[in-house]
Amino acid sequence: MHQKHLFIMDSLDKLNFKLDSSLRMASELSKLGHQCHFSVPTDLSWKSTAGRPFVKAAPMHFENFEPASISLGTLEQTSLDEFSGIHMRKEPPFDMNYMSITWMLDAVSDTVKVFNAPSALRAFNEKLGIMQFPDAIGPALASYNPDQMLEFIKDDCSGDAVVKPLDLYGGRGIVRINLAELDEQKALEELKDITQNGQRMRLLQAFNQHIYDGEVRVFTIGGKALSWCLKKPSPGEFLANTGAGATIHCYEPSAALKNKVELIAGELANQGIPLLGFDIIGGLVSEINITSPRLLQAPGDKANYYGQIATWIEKNCQ
Repeated sequence: MHQKHLFIMDSLDKLNFKLDSSLRMASELSKLGHQCHFSVPTDLSWKSTAGRPFVKAAPMHFENFEPASISLGTLEQTSLDEFSGIHMRKEPPFDMNYMSITWMLDAVSDTVKVFNAPSALRAFNEKLGIMQFPDAIGPALASYNPDQMLEFIKDDCSGDAVVKPLDLYGGRGIVRINLAELDEQKALEELKDITQNGQRMRLLQAFNQHIYDGEVRVFTIGGKALSWCLKKPSPGEFLANTGAGATIHCYEPSAALKNKVELIAGELANQGIPLLGFDIIGGLVSEINITSPRLLQAPGDKANYYGQIATWIEKNCQ
């Protein structure tokens, strides 16, 4: 059956065509005979006399279904409830603008499949969400309090921790506090600066030395692991983000790690979050990405994961 899909994304000039997952998903859906439309958040509107929110979106066209060959047709105004599936793929920051989009999507989520569910996007923070699974993670603390943070670094992290903002992505804003390189007073001053004198909550995690061996990325869909790879940081760096120069390699998980991931993924799928990107360091989950989780595919891995994703989406939008 012909389906109509809406992708809400960042503008095309901000996309990394080599690594972007959203356009690959759209091209594979197009290959199955479905119509995909492109929009950015500012294309959404809600008029009281219109009933449901609407969008001005452009049809996507792919030459030979290659994502980088995308061209856009003429903008068309369409009610959101006319789509079979809506894919919220805008990158954070998770701010009030982002929240406003989820409220609009809520208005049609009773009749349209939204990936991931707007209510779940609000309820599950990408950084704090790991706290729901304490047995799968390392030492972590969410706090506003710089003094409490310093005590946690000393008592629970062997003097070495990373501090993360709750609303960003891709390694942005992450700071390492290592008491072997920074005396306690200077560390406290830096924590005060990071939290804006206790006005901004941050997540602290014990620094995991296994990061130098690489960070595992697993993409899951509907509670099942689909693809695995290993992201290796640049020499001397601790951020395993592709934007920071990390390289991608093939990875074969153990049965125990696969089981751990799928237990969490299954629970979150039941909460309305079927598309997930896990980051794992030394067997411990460090983040669970839900806003626009990216499937990273190692060179040499020839599996058509995006075709499998499109087939799953097609089935779940019927």
